Amino acid sequence: MSKFERYKKKVEPYIYPHKHCKQCGEMITEAYTYCPECYKKLEEKKKRKLFKRKKN
Repeated sequence: MSKFERYKKKVEPYIYPHKHCKQCGEMITEAYTYCPECYKKLEEKKKRKLFKRKKN
């Protein structure tokens, strides 16, 4: 191995900025907190809670 080969920069694959869903851990864009599937589930839960409160 020559001295030039020893100090060559290693090219690492670029990983674009991202976040992971709080519930399932799926990779999502930075703008979101939950993936679309988990977000739908949360919305349904909220609707059920509000419906139960209105019933009483």
